[in-house]
Amino acid sequence: TYNLQIKAIRKFPQEDRFRTAYALTNLALASSLSNRPNISPADRENITQLIQQSIREAKIATTLNPRRTQNWETLATIYRNLINVAQGAQDWTIAALVQAITTDPQNPRLRLELGGVYYGLKDFDQAIRFFDQAIALKPDWANAHYNLSAAYRQQGDLDKAIAAMILVLQLLDPQAPDF
Repeated sequence: TYNLQIKAIRKFPQEDRFRTAYALTNLALASSLSNRPNISPADRENITQLIQQSIREAKIATTLNPRRTQNWETLATIYRNLINVAQGAQDWTIAALVQAITTDPQNPRLRLELGGVYYGLKDFDQAIRFFDQAIALKPDWANAHYNLSAAYRQQGDLDKAIAAMILVLQLLDPQAPDF
């Protein structure tokens, strides 16, 4: 797959979708290598190269087609995977998600994802802001209410956390696995 993607990019260098696919393949390979129990110095070098290629290709895709939301999402995914590894990755993740939202302002999933980034960074005010925005776009989305409840809980606002969780329970079918 990796080698075929390289050939496709060489043949069609302006095709942004090939770039995002290749970026995600590089990220998957880097992740696979980094999960090995004993990482050799050569593995570390390969991981670094794969991550750099992943970022480079995702950036190229956003340059080739800056209006394609998926390009910004791919870049955000790559950066999000680096938050605990690379200094500044959280800022790059946020910036890429903001660009994705700009290209698809009615997409609640992007706001939920951005709220999740802020939640992971323990910036619960911002997390709540984006979870609320996701809910405004899709009021019946149990997952957004659940995340909002968790953020309120982390802030210590138990009344709001309980109210959001009650909505989650009302939105889910008691027989569903998610319940």
